[in-house]
Amino acid sequence: MVVVVLLIVLVVVDRVAARVVAGQIATQAQRAEHLPSRPAVSLGGFPFLTQVVAGNYRDVRVDVRGHVEQDVRVDRVRADLAGVRVPLADVVRGDVRRIPVDRLAARVELTFADVNAYLRRQGSAITVSPDGQAIRVAGSVQVLGTTYPVSGTADIGVQPASVTFTPRELAASVGAILPPALRQAATELLTVHVPVAGLPFNMQLTSATVAGDRITFAADGRHVVLDADAAIAGR
Repeated sequence: MVVVVLLIVLVVVDRVAARVVAGQIATQAQRAEHLPSRPAVSLGGFPFLTQVVAGNYRDVRVDVRGHVEQDVRVDRVRADLAGVRVPLADVVRGDVRRIPVDRLAARVELTFADVNAYLRRQGSAITVSPDGQAIRVAGSVQVLGTTYPVSGTADIGVQPASVTFTPRELAASVGAILPPALRQAATELLTVHVPVAGLPFNMQLTSATVAGDRITFAADGRHVVLDADAAIAGR
């Protein structure tokens, strides 16, 4: 009976410790990354107390919603952090100021609605939408004083802090109304560039897939440090 009670107590203490550390990481992430709201943080691994004592957390998940940078809204960032180091003494004092992270992998979600809202604010008449697993761009372009409605299937070009949609082929209906000599010019005018910069944890985009109403990017980062003091000094 005593053993059972002790096990129950250990489990309760384990979970309480997990919530305390998760809260401190969330607070530090918000301060260091200048997030408008506190991110959701969850911690994996059991037993958890061994990680607390070691000050090294194997599996930390951070969920950031509605991140805005350079007038582009990123709907969601779901980051998996490994090798998160928070000294036990800092946890006990409730004064976590600097959190080194060995590496992270993330999913960055950008909705088509947010892409098109950004394009409208830039004065563009072009829209971007899903076409199965591909991208379709559509709009109107002016070539030599004449306005043509155009659309086509686009390739996704991923750079570390931006994405470019470049038409691979124009729709057959466009070819019927647009002179052949002007199709290349129309393709260039239909190309869309969207910044996806200033992401939390200094992460960089690596690839992209189309899923439903959004584009999901894979992103990664290494040797990240959550340091609110350094972030404030650098502003």
